[in-house]
Amino acid sequence: MNPNAAARAITLDDSGQISLADIEDVAYGRAKVALAPAARQRLADFRAAAEREIAANPDKRVYGLNTGFGSNYRDYVSPEDLKRLQRNLIVSHCAGVGPYAPAPVARATTFLRALSLARGRSVVRPLVVEALIAMINEGVTPAIPRQGSVSASGDLAPLSHVGAVVIGEGRVLSGDGAVETKQFLREEKTSFKPIELEMKEGLALNNGCQYANAWGALATAAMRRLIEAAAVSTALHVQAMRGAGRPFREDLHRLRAHAGSQIVARWVFALLEGYGLQDVSTDAKHAFDGQIQDPYNLRCAAQVLGPCLDLIHRAEATMVTEAQSVTDNPIDLNTSAEAYDLDLITSGGHFHGMPLAVDAYGLLQAAGIMARLSNLRCARIVDQKKNKGLGPQMRGPRPSPAQSGLMIAEYTTAALCNDIWALAMPAHLMSLSTDSGQEDHVSMAAGVAMRAHDAAERLARILAIEMAFASQAEHVRATNLEEKPIALGARTQHALDSIREVFPLVGEDRELSSDIERLAEKVLSGEIAKATGHGFERH
Repeated sequence: MNPNAAARAITLDDSGQISLADIEDVAYGRAKVALAPAARQRLADFRAAAEREIAANPDKRVYGLNTGFGSNYRDYVSPEDLKRLQRNLIVSHCAGVGPYAPAPVARATTFLRALSLARGRSVVRPLVVEALIAMINEGVTPAIPRQGSVSASGDLAPLSHVGAVVIGEGRVLSGDGAVETKQFLREEKTSFKPIELEMKEGLALNNGCQYANAWGALATAAMRRLIEAAAVSTALHVQAMRGAGRPFREDLHRLRAHAGSQIVARWVFALLEGYGLQDVSTDAKHAFDGQIQDPYNLRCAAQVLGPCLDLIHRAEATMVTEAQSVTDNPIDLNTSAEAYDLDLITSGGHFHGMPLAVDAYGLLQAAGIMARLSNLRCARIVDQKKNKGLGPQMRGPRPSPAQSGLMIAEYTTAALCNDIWALAMPAHLMSLSTDSGQEDHVSMAAGVAMRAHDAAERLARILAIEMAFASQAEHVRATNLEEKPIALGARTQHALDSIREVFPLVGEDRELSSDIERLAEKVLSGEIAKATGHGFERH
């Protein structure tokens, strides 16, 4: 990631307004971040007010400002120990394990924590937010071990690994691994300077759900593109299997007005424009191939993919709401720095990740459903008894006994589909008490969101194989002189051309792994859907 290559700036203010696209752009280094001057002033004013009132009321205990944390909340911390407490809180909570989270997840986590703190409700100095922003803009990406968060009280371990870099400790991603932050700062040219934390600031850095939110937001963005890819693949397979387009008519779906199904049906029907069987009568369809109905994997695709789209919509709303929220404990409810009241620094539960867990799990449900639908089509199109003349493994009506064609790629879809189902364990239903029972119900949101992200990558590979199958099927039909001719749609032809750029047609047997991976990258990026020229409406 070249931090100087960012194309635009995203300014953080006390409104917290942000979009899924903003999060992705920061995560992938396509945007820099700035703090609005008014937000900076608000942070400074309310921090000064809190310090003033704490100094004027030395005997008053305010959770998180001059007390211990979690089950140690009864312990009073003297002013001279507050700085030490902040540092110790961060380094003691750096207890994550396992491989490091991908750099985009770490960057999104850092960004989302800065966004929350910029709202001015966490009693931190502007310097803390500016340190996080500098890390993002200068390519100082914290190394965050994947495992260790139960997402209540927040993502304590992952965010502490971010906080450790803020204070010049911990580790930073570099090359294919990680180095100590001190070493990184000695060897790299960067304007980022670590800071010393003061009252409340360690707790403010690690008491939120931004790690779960980062995984979930990036998974949601991927699933938005994959649902479009699934619509394209549906259209490709309706054509490749010489199916009917009528089940996707808009007037039909108005009679059962589920929002997601209506949208998917509209997409598929439009993608089939120009296809000879897009909207023909039952008699015409029967005259073409002797059939009047297609199997459910085609005919019911809108009813199956539509609820998946609804789940993705719900996840997007939740991930964006969370990104725009203040997640900390305690939270400052004061609205005036002049009439500041310490009693309005309120201990609550905004660090609890259950809203994220529930809708990240929705993404896993969607991925599992989409994966099986795709796998079913793959299994059917390689079956010479069901694929309408494509022959065994789509090797044509007179296949060579010395070839296997795409046979094992179908096995790969089965393995990936089963893997996604395994990822879909509803771990958020399995709370385990922590912190001596003080934190007795936790959300497990980070793990659920992480698996949703992993599932999206697997789903992209399944869809890539499904699309490659459709491409091969059209080639087999086009070269079979006994095949009854039919017009194909222009948009689907554009998709086939894009597919074949990275997954050439199979003649003589060859290794397929690298072709699958290249096509999966195009699917996941949205390039195949874009190639159709269809303007998928905002969804």
